[in-house]
Amino acid sequence: MPITDRTVRAVNGLTSRWAGVVGSGAGPSAGDAVRPGFVLSAAGVWPLLGFLADGAGGAAREELAEGLGVPAGEAAAGARELLAGPARMRGPDAALGVWTKRTAEVREEWAAGLPVGAHGVLSGDAGADREELDAWAAKRTDGLIEEMPVVLTDRTEMVPASALAVRTDWLRPFSEDAWAPETGP
Repeated sequence: MPITDRTVRAVNGLTSRWAGVVGSGAGPSAGDAVRPGFVLSAAGVWPLLGFLADGAGGAAREELAEGLGVPAGEAAAGARELLAGPARMRGPDAALGVWTKRTAEVREEWAAGLPVGAHGVLSGDAGADREELDAWAAKRTDGLIEEMPVVLTDRTEMVPASALAVRTDWLRPFSEDAWAPETGP
């Protein structure tokens, strides 16, 4: 299934809003200078947020839908589109995982709508859970990310994760060059 224009616009919209916050110095890295060549994209996390919006209720559902730029009831379909895209290409890999505490009430129909193998259960043993999460990260990123960057405690209810990894060879290596467009904004 191809990625629809609506989904592309929604992902680009979220990316644009994030870039505006980071570029203004008002975001989580406030006070940090944005380096030249700074790049960010919501493409890796948008599917995760889409599935979470689909499963959420109340204010959380509304907030996620607003952030995503699509109604919550349509978010899971867009998430599936985005996850299927890299699977059709050589080089990129996309992965999504959601682990919940054993005692968390997860609606079966929501979990069934997630990609195969995307839902896991936290055992409550921080060491064992850490090993499982790290193994997932390493496997799904072809070793580019060796450890899941999350702190597990006995209060951890859910660990949502997404990964977008690209391995490529460049025909010409990158070189540092000064360049300024002659026209444009």
